[in-house]
Amino acid sequence: MTFHNSPAQTLDKYADQLYLGMLSLHPDTSINEFLVKYVPVVFKKFDSNMKWTVYPKVSIKEPEYYKVTNSYIFNKHPYFNGHFKSGQLAITQKIYSEKKWSDITDIELWFEFDTKDDARKSFSQLVDTFSSFNVLKRITSQQGIDKVEFTDKNCDKYYSNIQIILATDYSLGKTYIMPTKNGTKTITKAGYKILVEIGNNLY
Repeated sequence: MTFHNSPAQTLDKYADQLYLGMLSLHPDTSINEFLVKYVPVVFKKFDSNMKWTVYPKVSIKEPEYYKVTNSYIFNKHPYFNGHFKSGQLAITQKIYSEKKWSDITDIELWFEFDTKDDARKSFSQLVDTFSSFNVLKRITSQQGIDKVEFTDKNCDKYYSNIQIILATDYSLGKTYIMPTKNGTKTITKAGYKILVEIGNNLY
């Protein structure tokens, strides 16, 4: 995956780049193979010449479906060169019994780290980049979770308000078995995660 040293000039464009183009539904070519296999609806073309007919209001019953989440896992990102162990772009969609129906219900993005230092540096890098867009900003820290919210009031896209969260996650850490006089002792080292989420309470 090639790193593109050409940062976006607005909050929404950089957020979309971090999400590898999935927010605007113009995916980066680096994830095309993954999307073709697991989320082909992204490439579905709709007939632009279709004519609409107005019918009396009736309730449309949603067909049966089940939800599935597929994750694109990466260790390099084309628009973010922070020192992370791995990253995930998780896409949740409804799979319907009727093929003409389709619905992507959620998209999540996060980065995972082995060390607090790497996580802190990458968190600061993301915060500095979004801060450069001259947008509303709010910083909070509570119970070991750092959060920075950004909102561009001059943009009407749904992803023009985001939040970046740095949290400790022991499920990502490493576990060691240490010998002691009475046997062994289990030590779990913390891991760290940065979440880039769409939406916040900063208006």
